[in-house]
Parts: sequence; structure tokens; C-alpha cells
Amino acid sequence: MAAAAFKAILKFTSQGGASFNYPCTVSDVNAAYYVFPDGNNDVVLPSNLGVLYLVDVILSAAGTDTSQGKIYVNGKDTGEKILNAANLGTNFSRQFMGTSMAIAPAARLRIEQAT
Repeated sequence: MAAAAFKAILKFTSQGGASFNYPCTVSDVNAAYYVFPDGNNDVVLPSNLGVLYLVDVILSAAGTDTSQGKIYVNGKDTGEKILNAANLGTNFSRQFMGTSMAIAPAARLRIEQAT
């Protein structure tokens, strides 16, 4: 099938309660990376908020050619995956809403699309 780009929102909360998000573009191409608002395929998370928690991922589509995103922190595969179908905006409960993922302050985050 033909790849069909879609949008993602990554929502974070800090250990102190501050919340922020990153809107991303997902190309739906295997081995490509999410693109962050500045046009880069990675982002350095804030260093002044303490430990950060990925508390939600909201996707506008599940992907045609990809079904998941591999999460890398500081260049290392965390083993955590964003399962596209489990994170659609229409889902009542999404993957990280019940179990957030902790990420160290100032970490470099990158998400690789996979089949």
C-alpha cells in the first residue's frame, strides 16, 4: 500500500506537575523518524523540570505501511514501542495513559517508524 502521513501529539508531565506536548509529523515510512516542530527527527527534552513522563500519545491515524514506533532515548532503543492502533485519538484509553514512561531530564528523544 502507499504510505499515508499522519500526525502525532506526544504529551509529557514533569515530576513537578508541569505539562507540555510536542506535535509531530509521522511519514508512515518504515525506518523513518517522527518529525518534531523544528523539522528535526529528534528533540532534546527540557533539563529544568526533573524526570519527565510520557503520559499520552495521540495519533490521527494508525498508519498504512507502519504499525508502531520504536522509542530511542539518548541513542539507545528503550524496548518500548508506540503501537499505532492503540493510540488513535478516537480510543477512550490509550497506551501510555495508564502506565507512563519515565525519561531523564535533558534526554534526546527519537521515534523510529516500523512495520
